[in-house]
Amino acid sequence: MNHNRPGAIIAGGHYHSLGAARNLAKHGVSVYVVDSSICVAQFSRHVRGFFRAPATDDEAAYCEFFLKLAERPGLGGAILFPSDDESVRIFALHRDALSECYLVTTPPWDVIKYVYDKRLTYRLATQVGVPAPDTCNPANIGDLDGLDLEFPLVVKPAISTHLSAATKKKAYRANDREELRRYYREMAAIMDPGEILIQELIPGRGANLFSYFGFFRGGKAVAGYCAQRPRQHPMEFGRASTLAVTVNIPELEALGEKLLSGIGYSGLAEVEFMYDPKHARFELLDINPRIWGWHTLAIHAGIDLPFLAYADAIGQPVSVGTFREGVKWVRMTTDILTVVSEMWHGRLTLGGYLKSLRGCKDAVFTLSDPLPALMEVLLIPYYAKHRGF
Repeated sequence: MNHNRPGAIIAGGHYHSLGAARNLAKHGVSVYVVDSSICVAQFSRHVRGFFRAPATDDEAAYCEFFLKLAERPGLGGAILFPSDDESVRIFALHRDALSECYLVTTPPWDVIKYVYDKRLTYRLATQVGVPAPDTCNPANIGDLDGLDLEFPLVVKPAISTHLSAATKKKAYRANDREELRRYYREMAAIMDPGEILIQELIPGRGANLFSYFGFFRGGKAVAGYCAQRPRQHPMEFGRASTLAVTVNIPELEALGEKLLSGIGYSGLAEVEFMYDPKHARFELLDINPRIWGWHTLAIHAGIDLPFLAYADAIGQPVSVGTFREGVKWVRMTTDILTVVSEMWHGRLTLGGYLKSLRGCKDAVFTLSDPLPALMEVLLIPYYAKHRGF
């Protein structure tokens, strides 16, 4: 380790944090992981320390924990990386206080609010001219009858964690008005009804999922690239991608930069799109302003994104490198669940599956750091019960 460099603290220890920890450690950075529960990243030989934090739903305690953590030797002045939406929200809201102890990679709240709340995300898209699916935000259940949208529809929350924390689901598909009213009532029972969005369903499932991702400064890409995400879990409204491959789509790059430039975004980000065959265009779904699940695809393709963000935080120039197309990434633990379902319904053949895995880099397993992969398998029952995949 290079003890002249500040360390890095990653909030959240799921598999995507593991990838960031390995990448930063490769460059001599001391990496520490914080989570409110057991996690795979804590078992990596590249993680120097693991700390148990309060849950993010206790915002005051969570923030105070990080302020106290900075008092430990070697942790004050560390680079602070979030890897989940609630850590992003808290770091953005308390950025001034946290910045007295750390170098915070999360932008301030006046930027983050546009990517945390999808009502503002889609408003931003309209303002800057980025296409998005037709979306309504009804004031109450009585407004549903007047919606001018064709079924099937997507019923989703403006703030993702308000649904996923309670149900482990990302959205619901409503095939008719009866289902629409039922899902609206279910969601209104666990969140502010004003957060419920009704959106047109773009057909095509995983085959039409794409992302523009990278590291940005002032909304401009320092290193920006594209990926297709043909499989996710669950397949229709995935909580996480399970297979991704690098592609070259200049149109997607232009849309992603237009959106991030609209708020002057700086940091790591993934902008999710879906290709709509009806309108023959890419349409915005979501923005992840943090370490996301398959970001290690960029590392395998030649760009060390986590270290790029780290180097920028400490003012160290770093060479971006050369990005390669056609590089594949898979998270085998959840991909196999999606594959079994797709084969069962006749949407994927064994030959097609094996071909899709050719040359893939696994999200968790490496011969040089095998324990996290073993622990991920052992923790499957725990994840299924407590946090989902």
